[in-house]
Formats: sequence, structure tokens, C-alpha cells
Amino acid sequence: MSLTTILNNTLDLVRQAKFAGVVGTDGLGIEMVFVDEAAAYDLELAEIELASLAALATSAAGRMGAGLARALTLETDALTFLALLIAPDYFAVLGVPAGADATQARDVLEQMVERMRVEL
Repeated sequence: MSLTTILNNTLDLVRQAKFAGVVGTDGLGIEMVFVDEAAAYDLELAEIELASLAALATSAAGRMGAGLARALTLETDALTFLALLIAPDYFAVLGVPAGADATQARDVLEQMVERMRVEL
């Protein structure tokens, strides 16, 4: 199964989601799938910024001797960004509206990560 298919399936499971994707800790996005109505936000820029945040968190955790950064959450007025480590240097990301059920979104994101680890 392709990465894009897994991302699209994840968006189907989290109806309010605005995007799902994979970013690298090198500061680059790998693959992102956007919901059409998400056009009100600059989500292409979000892809770059989320990759940068993943890189910074990974570096900071390493410098502190805390091990791998495994999860990131960024809550803003409009969106909540969730990220989970797939493998060293790669995070799966999911964006949902502020106030959405973040627990349900994180559960689906965890399922997406497991599926990527098995199928890719």
C-alpha cells in the first residue's frame, strides 16, 4: 500500500482533519495530503514548519540526554498539530481544528504510524 493511500485513509477516519503527512527531521516534508476545505490555512508552510519543529525537538532532546523525541503537540487558536515518531528522523503528522477530539485524533495517528511501520 502506498504512503498516500495510508494518509488518505487516515483523513477518512478523522473527519475533521485538515491534513495528514510525514515530515523528516532534516526540515523537509516527505508527503502531505490536504483536505480541500483546509485552504483557509497556509498548510504548505505548515509542512515546512512542522518539519522544522520536529528537527528542533529531536536536537533538543538529544542535547538534554533525554533520548528520542517521540511525540509533539502544538495547539494554536485555529488548529492542533499532532506528530508521532515513525522511525528515527521521520514523524507522522495530523492537523485537526482547535477543539476537536485530540485523543481520538492521536489514537488514529498511532494506528497510522503502526500501519506505516508494517506496510512500508
